Amino acid sequence: MDNTVKDLKKLIYSFGAAYKPSDVFRDFVELAALAIFNSYMRDDDWEIREERYHTIRREYKEEAFKIFPELLGVLTSGCLHAVNVGSYEDFLGELYMDLGASNERNGQYFTPMSVSRVMARLAGIDTAEKLEKQRFVSLLEPCCGSGANLLAFAEHIADRGKVPTLHMAAVAVDIDVLCVWMCFVQCHFYGIPAKIIHGDSIKNEFQTAWRTVHWLRGGFEDDMKAEIEADKKAAFDAKRHSRDETKITAPLLTLEEQLVLF
Repeated sequence: MDNTVKDLKKLIYSFGAAYKPSDVFRDFVELAALAIFNSYMRDDDWEIREERYHTIRREYKEEAFKIFPELLGVLTSGCLHAVNVGSYEDFLGELYMDLGASNERNGQYFTPMSVSRVMARLAGIDTAEKLEKQRFVSLLEPCCGSGANLLAFAEHIADRGKVPTLHMAAVAVDIDVLCVWMCFVQCHFYGIPAKIIHGDSIKNEFQTAWRTVHWLRGGFEDDMKAEIEADKKAAFDAKRHSRDETKITAPLLTLEEQLVLF
């Protein structure tokens, strides 16, 4: 039986009474996301993220802060082991709920991996057929949480003899930035090409995007943008050449298309 969550929880409580476990968890996830993203993303916000990293660091004594790399090591090993045995696990989501850090007042309850696996098999029933005709299949998750549905779909892809890093691309969004970080960190370690956005998928209000290195190197965003532009042009041309006398307007963008273009 995998002890990743147990080991992570033990390390979090080793910070001692001076640090609240739920706060340590949040800081760990944010630090991991910042360190991972800044290792390859040199954009205009690089220095802002770097300063945020050091701001968190200053809140901990030196000996306490040394535990964070241990936490990252345990999580990394757990994800690598999960991939090797073909059973992708939502370690951060399970730990988050176990620590009682979820926002129950807002109805925040994460989908169990057992349910996510069933959903992935249903949603991906034609995955093999699609991959015979196209390079990858895309996945939209409008309320991603810690990323359980993305992980389950990646496991489904792997079960079909394909490589998630090459044959899937996920676009996800969540209103809770901690969820965005959890999803991003786990997608990174599981090798999932993903673009996770902090925003509100109901109001269509989006703030920041966290792209895994696998998403960037795979060229998925460029391919998806090109497909969107081609589809919209075809729809517009068809409308223009039809006999419909109504005013010609540009086709509306779906949520997935808005997130890809964001």
